[in-house]
Amino acid sequence: MTRQNRSTPVWKDPQMTSRPVPRRGLFVGAGSLLAAGVLSACASEPEAPPAPPKGPSAAEPTPVNTVEQFETYVSEVNAAVLAADKKADVKKLAPRVTGSAVTFRKSAYAMIKKADEWAAFLSVPGESLIVPMTTVTAGFPRVAIALVEDSKKDGVPYFMALQQADAQSPYISWGWAQQAVGIEMPQVPNELVGAEKVEVDSEDLLMTPAKALALYAKVLSNGDEDDPDDLLADDPFKLERHEQIKTERKELNAGVEKDEAATVKETYKVTDEEFVGLRTDDGGAIVMGTLTSTRTVSIKDGATMRYAEDNAYTKVIGSKEFTKEYVRTYGAHVALFIPAKGAKGAKKGATAQVQPIGATLTTLGATGE
Repeated sequence: MTRQNRSTPVWKDPQMTSRPVPRRGLFVGAGSLLAAGVLSACASEPEAPPAPPKGPSAAEPTPVNTVEQFETYVSEVNAAVLAADKKADVKKLAPRVTGSAVTFRKSAYAMIKKADEWAAFLSVPGESLIVPMTTVTAGFPRVAIALVEDSKKDGVPYFMALQQADAQSPYISWGWAQQAVGIEMPQVPNELVGAEKVEVDSEDLLMTPAKALALYAKVLSNGDEDDPDDLLADDPFKLERHEQIKTERKELNAGVEKDEAATVKETYKVTDEEFVGLRTDDGGAIVMGTLTSTRTVSIKDGATMRYAEDNAYTKVIGSKEFTKEYVRTYGAHVALFIPAKGAKGAKKGATAQVQPIGATLTTLGATGE
């Protein structure tokens, strides 16, 4: 699978893009169920999985959903996002889209109103389901993760977080993270069997999901020095964000004395209210969460930061000249794979690591003075 080329990114701070990925690289392992035609070379019917052991009868309806049900959930999320984007109206996201996905869209629409080039950076999950990860947990809220096609032709798929508050409520989505390219994906249970729900404080993993998301936010903010035990693997999103800051810092301070140099710092925070996690075949977990970040250029006293021409950010701010600070805010939905506690690394003698496997970035605003 190859990615369709996007519009040229805006000055110095392009949104994350993904590189070509073979379609077979979506998930690895016989346990995963892929959409028809993905593995055309393997045409034989898979052997039916053994029935899971019977536990106590659940008071609520059976939690495992059918592929047809998930196709409906995914297509309705896609339809809601397309309708909202067409009118730049977040009310059209309800009831299928909620939480930070609504907040992020509202901010994005405000930016588009001031600089229409921002419309090219709206991420839209497609209507086609590739792989569903359903829960076998009877309690509520129930959660699921769906790997779905991009809405753009030949695009890179998204992990979509789905949640159901109670038996009478529909599944809703608060976010989607675009699959990282060049990263091996974990095996997931067949949808006929379902996956165990993983809590944010589950301790049978390399680290709890809460700690894994916090570590990712720290490393995104401060670099690898905040991961002295090397528990977090590299990924395209982290590498690109760090490279952007490095390049911006170099360009801002070209020919400037050290004591007059501007500083560039981006700080990430985890949104505790949003989390889904499901068990993988090997006892690990795929988890999804939400991050927000603020990137600040601090300008030394007496100095001026000035652009000769307007760019997408200065149009939003309404100024091309700053003497104190220049600030951009972002939101990101991310997906991580956390190995099981005691798991070994992929290479002999290597330590197991948390592997970020997806991210979608939304620019939320820009200010300056």
